[in-house]
Amino acid sequence: MSALDSVRAVAILTVIATHSLSATVAVTQSFAIPTTIFAVFDYGQFGVQVFFALSGWLIFSLYYKREKEISARHYWSRRISRIWPLWAVFVIVYFVIYNIDTEGLPVWVAILLALTFLGWTVGSLAAVPLGGLTIIQEMGHYSLFWLLRKRGIEAFLASVIFGYLSFYVAHAFVSAGYVPQIADAWLQLSLYNSWPFFVLGGLAYLAVEALKSSQGATGSPVRQVLSAKGAILLLVVLVLGSQSVYAQETPGYFVLGYVVFAVLTGLALNKIPIVNRFSWSLGRYSYFMYFFHFLVLKQLEPIFLDSGLIGDNESMNQNLMVLMAMFILSTLISWSVALLSWKIFENPIMNLARKRFA
Repeated sequence: MSALDSVRAVAILTVIATHSLSATVAVTQSFAIPTTIFAVFDYGQFGVQVFFALSGWLIFSLYYKREKEISARHYWSRRISRIWPLWAVFVIVYFVIYNIDTEGLPVWVAILLALTFLGWTVGSLAAVPLGGLTIIQEMGHYSLFWLLRKRGIEAFLASVIFGYLSFYVAHAFVSAGYVPQIADAWLQLSLYNSWPFFVLGGLAYLAVEALKSSQGATGSPVRQVLSAKGAILLLVVLVLGSQSVYAQETPGYFVLGYVVFAVLTGLALNKIPIVNRFSWSLGRYSYFMYFFHFLVLKQLEPIFLDSGLIGDNESMNQNLMVLMAMFILSTLISWSVALLSWKIFENPIMNLARKRFA
């Protein structure tokens, strides 16, 4: 688990980095930041895909390590106790402190949709709380995994292909000017772009386990994971994923490479004494930090604007200083509060669920 936490640490730091960059640009009204640093912080948005791959690795490992089938009660109690309580808190907080556009829906209906992870069906609710669409996609991953778990790897890969085909159909409707709400909502949810990372993360786990078990034995470990049909389906998935376009017209093959690089970086940090303890802590508390850093940055923006530190000229040194301050402060504040949340709220609920539904 410590290695997974180190990878989570890299993922959450990259996500905070990209939002710190957005906050800096909003405060300074300038893009005058060294090109390399701007790119590093900007591409941090793909830390979200690292979380998706980690979820796939973790869920596949929990399921395939067990000799007995995991009951639905046990599976969902673990998932919901980890995700929903904190999700519910932040949903309510956003409705209380912000004037949420409910697109004509009664507020209680909008809150109910948000609490049940159905906010993606209403455009304005997909970002309640900020970053919430990612968590909704996570729940979609877990639901699809549970439905397909008994059908084998080929079924998972086929579901990815089906997802991309559904994207093309929905996109065709929208491009033709015929925009049924479900098509528009499906494009907004974009599960076809997140589910592949979950499946590939799961396949990575199975491949590593097969490699371990095949040491000293004859035969290819790949064949222990994929049949010939599965290999063809995987190739199609990789081609479709590589051709997919992410934020700012970033191609899928770059995002996949970014995920691999981030995972390797996390694994490297896990091997460094002292540093690894810091990364384990960040990874353990990353769920709370993911939600909370948005609120921290929103509070930091006016503070920086009123500080008198922001000049009218587009100074690269000034903007870089603001960027690093935004990143460091939002990380440290989120991390500190996350520690309290884990001790008094998240961990007790998870322990209760384990005892009640084990």
